[in-house]
Amino acid sequence: MSPVHSTSRRSRGPLGLAAVAAAAVLGVSGCSIDLSHLRPGGGDEPSPSPTPVDAAPLLETALESLRGQPAVTVQGQLSATENSIVSDISLTTTAAGASYGTLQESENEAEVMAADSRIFVNAPEEYWLDQNVINPDTDSYADNWVRVSARQLGFDPGAVLAPAQLADIIGAMAPDGGRATLENLDGTTAYRVDLQGGEQNRVWIGEESGELLRAEIEQLAPEDAEDGPRSRLNFTPAEPADVEAVYTDALAVANDGLKGAPDSRLPVNWSGQLELNCETGGACTVSGTVKDDSDGDSGDSVVVRMDATVSNNELGSKECDDTGTLKAGGTVDLSCGVDFNLAPSASPQSYEVSGDAQLSTRALTGEARQEFVNTIEEQRDAALANPSGSPSASPSPSESAGD
Repeated sequence: MSPVHSTSRRSRGPLGLAAVAAAAVLGVSGCSIDLSHLRPGGGDEPSPSPTPVDAAPLLETALESLRGQPAVTVQGQLSATENSIVSDISLTTTAAGASYGTLQESENEAEVMAADSRIFVNAPEEYWLDQNVINPDTDSYADNWVRVSARQLGFDPGAVLAPAQLADIIGAMAPDGGRATLENLDGTTAYRVDLQGGEQNRVWIGEESGELLRAEIEQLAPEDAEDGPRSRLNFTPAEPADVEAVYTDALAVANDGLKGAPDSRLPVNWSGQLELNCETGGACTVSGTVKDDSDGDSGDSVVVRMDATVSNNELGSKECDDTGTLKAGGTVDLSCGVDFNLAPSASPQSYEVSGDAQLSTRALTGEARQEFVNTIEEQRDAALANPSGSPSASPSPSESAGD
């Protein structure tokens, strides 16, 4: 957490002064790697199929089976664009949208946990240096759980990898007709179905299992989304033990890993200078305005916190804090006070008082975090009570602003 550097001024009055300060942060830039190995058409050469079948009913049956699964495990690769960094992912996502697993960019691996439309990552410092995240509390991100947006991660696991949601995405690209041909898919015989868009969008369905085995999607995104990552994913139906493990891991993070966790979804900073004002008798107030440094179109809201300290060599130090909700594109005023409780004196004295403040973010406040834990527990209990899965299960709606 980067402190705000303070200044002080001597006053001739009983106790009147003002102090100003500013925050300083450093920026970093990302990098990109070749994504040509993700382009459709890679892998084994297809074998001529002696038994082509109608593609539409084959795909419909596979997607109906996918919708009914309690969870799905994916391993593969994602990239925002053709020239972007490639992320290797290994995630299990439940029917309710809870997800747990790993994401690796270059040599940097991050743990990923998502539930109730909230996404968190736990990654080393090198990972964050590649993310170009600029915040006063960025130095607290390394090896701690941090809330991120779907844009920062590159995708929203609950929105695109939950069984029913994934089935809807692929189903929206189903071909009007055509034939599916058999190919050798990593030693398994599978039908290839070309979706709308031809070789840019295609899936493979096991000849014997009838299950979805692989998908290559140019824009892996819900129908109402503007865009999504390029993807090449292998699918494995999750066992009941895998579903339980997702919720066990998610609850461990929610209970213990999110206390005081920061939020990286908006770049926040002080707008102008901090002010320190004191009155006769020793009551002092620290105040400042926090602004969003982004383009303001994300729709996110972040809880920001100011921790202030007011000090004097003779009087000692006192601390106070304030929190507020900063909406994308907006500002929020923070203010807190301390009181040195100076007794009236026939001979007024002048004190030199200094103040500083630290600006940070909070992923979830105490009450919101407990509600988050309760939601995960409810999803876990429902999943364990219905281990075979249900087509009606779906991720929870997005959270309200300011949690």
